[in-house]
Amino acid sequence: MRVAILAALAAALTFSLVTPAFATVYWTPEDWQAAERARAARAAAIAAGEFDAPRAFPGADQSAAGAGTAGGATGTAGKTAQDYFQEFHDAVWFIAGKQVTDSTLVAYGGIREAEHLLSIIQTDNTSESIWMFSRYYELTGDASILPYLDRSWIYVNNRPAYNEEGGSDVFGGYYRMYNCGWALRAALKYVEVFGDTQYDTYVDSCANYIATHNLRLTGPTGLFNEVNPPVLAWAARNLRDYGNTYGDSLWQFRAWKRGERVKGWVEDDILVMDREEWAVSPGMTVWGLLGSYFDEFPAEESLWVATYAAQMDTFAEPDTWENAHQAWYALGMNALEISTGDPAWGTMHANMTSYLDAFDDTDQDGGIYGQPADADTMDHAWITAYMGFMCYNPFISVSTSIAENDRPGDAGAVPGLALLGDNRPNPFNPRTVIPFRVERAGDVVLEIIDPAGRLVERVVSGHLPAGAHEAEWLGRDSRGRAVASSVYFYRLRAGTFEETRKMILVK
Repeated sequence: MRVAILAALAAALTFSLVTPAFATVYWTPEDWQAAERARAARAAAIAAGEFDAPRAFPGADQSAAGAGTAGGATGTAGKTAQDYFQEFHDAVWFIAGKQVTDSTLVAYGGIREAEHLLSIIQTDNTSESIWMFSRYYELTGDASILPYLDRSWIYVNNRPAYNEEGGSDVFGGYYRMYNCGWALRAALKYVEVFGDTQYDTYVDSCANYIATHNLRLTGPTGLFNEVNPPVLAWAARNLRDYGNTYGDSLWQFRAWKRGERVKGWVEDDILVMDREEWAVSPGMTVWGLLGSYFDEFPAEESLWVATYAAQMDTFAEPDTWENAHQAWYALGMNALEISTGDPAWGTMHANMTSYLDAFDDTDQDGGIYGQPADADTMDHAWITAYMGFMCYNPFISVSTSIAENDRPGDAGAVPGLALLGDNRPNPFNPRTVIPFRVERAGDVVLEIIDPAGRLVERVVSGHLPAGAHEAEWLGRDSRGRAVASSVYFYRLRAGTFEETRKMILVK
């Protein structure tokens, strides 16, 4: 295992940047009680007819089995992948506009919470920006984003995820666990895009934090007992992906063991799949379990998904962070489409994206607010990042970016015929999974190519039905021989569609 100096980093400067406020920052039990009173008052007002009940996107009340009738395979109100890239582009620059760029300030590099909460600057917001900025550069090659990316790294190294508020106890330590999950997710994308490992000591420390800390799962009631399990599933999947990338057996083991506990929590009371709390919803739980416990035990996945995950709610109740809850549901829907191959889940994900995209407000600044009742001047950087990661990203690829004509190997890409996703993990050792989608049945080829352009292995070759698919590559050539550490490329061809993407094998 790569050794990280956790104690040294934990003793790093932990200055207070902001005055605590009632936002997505750490909630105490008192904050939760206030939120519960607000929910009760809102429910009473709805019952009394004082304002409308929650709105739903088309098909939101349908089961996955019937959701395919909710608007077709895209369900995006006529939007194309190029349209969603533009939304992603706008979201990136909204977030960049919330960065502290004055190097004389202690919060230099941090991302402000929201347009109306400029004094709140958190590590999770900033880690999310690293993922968004890295993905944007991958899509466009636009170097103007790089100074923002560098500043974000400065902030998170000065304000580590494992030092965020809330402490590290098994009840109230959810915020640090959540932050460390984002640190790993951001770093995985950053290293994938840039091949730069200079921040590994910090990120390894975040992985070690998740591996050496835990959260108590004692039941479905109360703030901690409803927040802790989804957050633990989130942290577990990110630790699993990070462990898979670097071949760390302890991280891999600790990840699936944490996932196993959350799996039991769901099985003990299926009603937890219908509860939102703080900034999370059951979509986080589903996404986390599919990539942690079921990454270790894939033979169990199909039955468990049909029995439990398919019971996940698909639309959030009115709440302060309602749009964040919806975004997590979208991520869960996308994960279930990949897991089951059922395009109905893809339709629901697309419909949710379309529903949330309607709140890309009238000021057209790229941001999104917390709930439908909020004003255009209350857009949140973190919910905007959620939209980029959970909603827009599955629809876009390098071939649909504004720089597609500058991308060698992608000139023949035809958006709408297929989508090639990010392999995961990336970097990896030696196993990685490549997700892709074809919009209509036909012959599909997915092949691995070395830096010299030579064919390494053809992992898919044949007729496939329309829908989401995954292919596994074990780091071997067509003769079964292990290949060396290097940059490799994977190329998808389906009809006239062709796209090539990069991945890194690190041993």
